[in-house]
Amino acid sequence: MQVNSLFFLNSILFGIGLAVDAFLVALANGLHFPRMSRAKVLGVAATFSTFQFGAPMLGWAIAHAAFVWFSWIEICFAWAAVAVLAALGIKMLIDARNKNAEDHCIKAGVGALIAQCAATSVDALTVGFTIEEYAVYAALACSAIIAATTFVVYLVGFFVGKKFGMRFEKVASVVGGAVFIAIAVEIIITTYI
Repeated sequence: MQVNSLFFLNSILFGIGLAVDAFLVALANGLHFPRMSRAKVLGVAATFSTFQFGAPMLGWAIAHAAFVWFSWIEICFAWAAVAVLAALGIKMLIDARNKNAEDHCIKAGVGALIAQCAATSVDALTVGFTIEEYAVYAALACSAIIAATTFVVYLVGFFVGKKFGMRFEKVASVVGGAVFIAIAVEIIITTYI
């Protein structure tokens, strides 16, 4: 994978799609904890970003190791990546109809925060499988862009939630779902057409 404008666009789109869950948590936190200190808000955003950096790199490492041992499954992984991204996108679109603030709120404590970050990073792990063909520097760059996007999106979500409540929750899920479906289509186009 060349590090070019398409690479940066894909990485930002991955970041936006993956940050939707963090955005929803941030909306709920802004609504339920409007007096949270700025330092704590930054700490929570940094924790989400760290998980969103590590998860795709772990997925990349697992997929990369599998390709080294089983190079014949490369075509299967490409289609699996398309299927995973499309399924994530469709799930987010369906979930947009059923979510509410209580689904995303962090109760309290470090343990709850870590559990929430891990739960919202599962999608990022699967995205790591889709970037298997990236060289290590490109995978690191992609993961860093995803993490930075998550950090910014979390902060925006917290302050939007604090100011306006959960009015943008469904829109965020629809946008995230559409982004994942668009990335799946882009993989098909660039790989097979």
